[in-house]
Amino acid sequence: MKNQWRIILTILLVIIVAIFAILNVESVPVSFGFTTVRWPLILILLVSILIGAVLMILFSTITSVRHNRAYKDLEKELATLNQENDQLKKRLQNSHGKQVVGQQEKQIQDLEAQVKALKQQLAAK
Repeated sequence: MKNQWRIILTILLVIIVAIFAILNVESVPVSFGFTTVRWPLILILLVSILIGAVLMILFSTITSVRHNRAYKDLEKELATLNQENDQLKKRLQNSHGKQVVGQQEKQIQDLEAQVKALKQQLAAK
């Protein structure tokens, strides 16, 4: 639906420009500073519109390229941050795992000490 409105608007603009061209065919002087030429008014208007359109496309393309470059930079930064996050998670898991292993070893040593104490008590009786 949106494209249909664009097409209709474009057709209307073309019709208006065509009518305008038919109404403005007389030649007018155009001064370039170093020379003066006589061109049809509609030709001057069309060239001016064309130059404006080209400049608009150029500026929008430059802006688009800058946005795409910034987007890619942000994607790279996000990937780097995700990698760092994964590394930190692994370190935390390893650190936590070492603490658990250390606690388990201490419990094993305590249990072994209790077993030795019980063996000594049994041996003494």
